[in-house]
Amino acid sequence: MRKDLQKYFTTGKFAKLCGVNKRTLFHYDDIGLFCPAITDKNGYRYYSYRQLDVFSIISILKELNVPLKEMKSYLDERTPERLIDLSTQKIAEVDNEIEKLNQIKHLLEETIVFTNKGTHVNCDEITIEEQEEEYLIRSALLTEEDTKNYIQFMLDFTSFINSTQSMDTSFAGAMLSKENMLKNNYSNYSYFFVKTNKERKVPSMFVKPKGMYAIAYHHGSYETLSITYERLLKFLEEKHFHIGEFAYEEYLLDEVAVKNESDYITQITVAIEKSTPN
Repeated sequence: MRKDLQKYFTTGKFAKLCGVNKRTLFHYDDIGLFCPAITDKNGYRYYSYRQLDVFSIISILKELNVPLKEMKSYLDERTPERLIDLSTQKIAEVDNEIEKLNQIKHLLEETIVFTNKGTHVNCDEITIEEQEEEYLIRSALLTEEDTKNYIQFMLDFTSFINSTQSMDTSFAGAMLSKENMLKNNYSNYSYFFVKTNKERKVPSMFVKPKGMYAIAYHHGSYETLSITYERLLKFLEEKHFHIGEFAYEEYLLDEVAVKNESDYITQITVAIEKSTPN
């Protein structure tokens, strides 16, 4: 190697430093995006260490899906002001992407929690336990017409999910009132809900009170939930418990986890209190 080229990298060595294939450097040179510092009379390319930072910026912009034409436009006319503007713009885009990825991570973590629980519950058992206060975000009050019209019901449910899903909320469930439970109207829901880890000053905020709750698990399609509700109500009557204001349905295993509706697992939680003797 010529003495004056001893401080320069060959294409292969520079490509290795940058973690890319030599063909990438050839292509960037061909389109005028990133050219070698020196090209000798035999066509051999040599790169300077000073070019590493420029290539690093190109790699970052490529990760952010910036078109090569846009990169070339910036590099051809780069100034400190343009670098600041570009960096500011890309930081905002990165922040948005991080938020999306964090939300995806949260949904996957919730999926693991719900699925693990759904695969380990005993659907033949009804348990009673004391639960701590929980914060819920509820939908608008659902009408009987809303719940009877399946298409509208699913549109409302999807809209509620889209408006409430965040890093601070759980998967959505449904609330069934005491009145409808006692009338055997098990599909006439009052609200959709999501659990949240903090209280918010919004009209839709609802506090699920601390207290005793009965928990049953339904194994089967949503159309057969009445079987488990009736079994739960019979159990509570035999144990001399009154039911509270609402039952809370949470869907542990659904069509995402299993192929057949007969394998769905739904958790039903009902507030209870002991009957007092007359």
